[in-house]
Amino acid sequence: MFPQRISELYRTPVTHQPPPALELAGNLEYPNLNVADLNARLENLSPRLHDCWDSIAINDHNHLALATNRREGRHWWGMLFGYGRDQMHHMTVDSANFKLQAEHTVNIVRYAEDDVLLVALGDTRLQAWSTYSKVRDSQSLYCLFLVGESSAHPTPISQLSVFKAEPRTAVSGSADGTLNVWDLSGADMVSTYRSRSSHTDKLTALATSEASADKFVTCDRGGCARLWDVRAAAPSSTCLYADASHVLSFTSAAWAAASELQGDNHIYLGDYDGRVHTLDIRVPRKLAETREYFDKGHVAQLIINGPYLAAMSNFPASVKVANVQAGHEFIYTHQDTHSRLTDAVWTDDSTLITIGHGRKMVTHAIK
Repeated sequence: MFPQRISELYRTPVTHQPPPALELAGNLEYPNLNVADLNARLENLSPRLHDCWDSIAINDHNHLALATNRREGRHWWGMLFGYGRDQMHHMTVDSANFKLQAEHTVNIVRYAEDDVLLVALGDTRLQAWSTYSKVRDSQSLYCLFLVGESSAHPTPISQLSVFKAEPRTAVSGSADGTLNVWDLSGADMVSTYRSRSSHTDKLTALATSEASADKFVTCDRGGCARLWDVRAAAPSSTCLYADASHVLSFTSAAWAAASELQGDNHIYLGDYDGRVHTLDIRVPRKLAETREYFDKGHVAQLIINGPYLAAMSNFPASVKVANVQAGHEFIYTHQDTHSRLTDAVWTDDSTLITIGHGRKMVTHAIK
């Protein structure tokens, strides 16, 4: 063992007296204190469109809500912007109708009504914002006003969907299996239906019906899909499918439009192997059909638009649109859309917009 006096060689010299941390920037006398120098620099928190475009939503008036995040360094935070349809291809900080800077990431945005926007933050909070009002300020119709806020999920919200049949009702889910159904009809945001353990495996997707405000479907990583009815007095669900072979791993879900031949009885589930499975809620525990959409990469997201089903994948980022009434015939394909695809919306019957990291926004015209 070394003598105790040898440790004196490793002590900080008495002459080493650096200036305060705020004065270290550009100081050449103490060049080895890079961490202290970096911590002393003021972070640039000015409003801006970050490189990570993570979520997009559109209402019936073609107003867009966009969430961008800074996902680098030790401090992650995000920005929320609102634009009109005519500003879609010229999005800047100054041209936004409204904007909001958040201390945490803005993970998901979804319009509940034309003037109410749901915002899921990275710190588990769900907020409801009023975005447009003729009463509050007649000179500036676009203005943000917080309607309600809740931290009802123990982990960040990973899934958020609004019932189109009743826009004042929405459902949120987190990866730990917690589900909440929200009522926005009052002056606040109230959870009317809650389940703390909806799945035994990681919750990966949920989807709501266009024709009903009573039912929604969830699926998990273990190949299980469940149908929920919010009219029940206590949280309960019906097992639509359970993979006993441990081969399937569901990643996304979409509820068929009522205009389809089968009405709103079909559920589409994407899996980790790039396939899309069809379930009929009238015939549970049986797959009605299975189609391969991607030979590489999993199905990251499914969005229905009448007879058109848009499927998005990553690794590489790709988009495919199929006509489900014509046997899932592919009518549109686009490769290498983004470095990472994060979200998408239909703006009309034949236009799909995708956003992501890298190439931030891409418009897909379906003919």
